[in-house]
Amino acid sequence: MHLNLRTKIPSIFTLMNLCCGFSAILMDDLHMSSIMLLLGMFFDVIDGLAARMLKVQSRLGAELDSFADLVSFGLAPAYLYTQLVPSDRWFFYIPAFFILIGSTLRLAIFNLRPSTTHFIGLPTPASAFFIIGIFIGVEFGSEFVQSAIETPSVYILIPAVLMMLNLSRIRMFSFKQIGINQGYKLFILVSLITFVFLTIYNFKLSMPLAVILYVILSLIHSIKIQK
Repeated sequence: MHLNLRTKIPSIFTLMNLCCGFSAILMDDLHMSSIMLLLGMFFDVIDGLAARMLKVQSRLGAELDSFADLVSFGLAPAYLYTQLVPSDRWFFYIPAFFILIGSTLRLAIFNLRPSTTHFIGLPTPASAFFIIGIFIGVEFGSEFVQSAIETPSVYILIPAVLMMLNLSRIRMFSFKQIGINQGYKLFILVSLITFVFLTIYNFKLSMPLAVILYVILSLIHSIKIQK
């Protein structure tokens, strides 16, 4: 494969992620926009895998990836979250800014830190995954999700907590850690099995619950290694 073409393949996937995020905003529909954002997550995973497999990781690719993530997992979810406002009062639009600010700062800080096999703070795609799960719960008629998001305090609290987790110092697992040791392998296995079970049992709640499980397990591991 020609060198120039090989170096561009990860960036092509990154730009597809970016286009998915922009498409989600243009569609302005919780159902279809959620599908586009999940597709964007797929491309976000593929671009990293492609860069590592082809050994063409670069600073440009990393910056481009952050810009795409900001649109797909920051701007788009923040904009779509405003569709769930429990009231038309102006201050109920403020929580959407928490999503945007949290993801922007998280990505900027991530770019300044040296590369590691783990994350510090909740990754932006993970917080977006939680919010997309809320969209899906609302669209598919989950009474629990609908009731929760219509409660003003919960509607405000969700973005605020996600932003705090984005900017926290909690050591979070990364799928790049697969194969490092048995503890990471066990975490990945438990996470995947639990997510599959949750999806089969109640797909309307599986995505938010999966993120909550991810945070709890990461927090336990973070506390454990500090002792």
